[in-house]
Amino acid sequence: MSAILGDRNARKRIILGTLGLGAAGGAIGLNVAILKNLQPIARHTATMAGNWSLCGLFFLTTREALLAEQREKNQAMNLRISQTRENDEMFSSALAGALTGGTLAFISRGRRQSVVSGAVFFGLVAVIGQFAFTKFNHRRQQIIIREMAAENKTKQQGGLAVEAADDEAESMSIIARVRRAVSVDPITLLPEWFPLRRIPSEEYREMLVLRREEVRFELRRLRSIIDDLDRREQNLMSRLQQD
Repeated sequence: MSAILGDRNARKRIILGTLGLGAAGGAIGLNVAILKNLQPIARHTATMAGNWSLCGLFFLTTREALLAEQREKNQAMNLRISQTRENDEMFSSALAGALTGGTLAFISRGRRQSVVSGAVFFGLVAVIGQFAFTKFNHRRQQIIIREMAAENKTKQQGGLAVEAADDEAESMSIIARVRRAVSVDPITLLPEWFPLRRIPSEEYREMLVLRREEVRFELRRLRSIIDDLDRREQNLMSRLQQD
């Protein structure tokens, strides 16, 4: 615990993560209260935010404690942090998720049988989240490296010299970075395994045509049903008149 309290980055991750989970829990609680008409809405929102914050605080604190222990072992074996960072983060996240899920299941249900299922479920969620974060971080690093390589190549081809920039040049560079960040399509920054992608125009047009044909088929089916009902009604009316 002392290693966590003495590490500024660890404290920052715990605080920001707890606040973020609390905000997410509050948003989910607000939507659930509105959809289910739970009154008072503010109490349900605050309860959900508090529960998520406590779970996040326990999970993040446990994770940072495990990471600090792994770093101490690496230093004793003369290993650099970068060599084992991904494995340490995956192990710490999985174990912290299992401990959090098991504790939460035991407190909420009060049965020892539910501890195993809660530990497995939350451990699996933590592993998936850590895997997704690691892949996203790798993708971001690759983009940065490609941009730096492209900039260096452009400077070499043009024979541009690197000079010290004044305040105006620095502000212009910041504006240029912002424009470049805004102009980049965010969909292209997502990893290949992510289920979200941008649909080409031709494929989207084919989807619209297919949807239009489905609607037309449904309309023809409904019209046939209506015509059949009309014929039955006419036959029934004619029989009544004959009687």
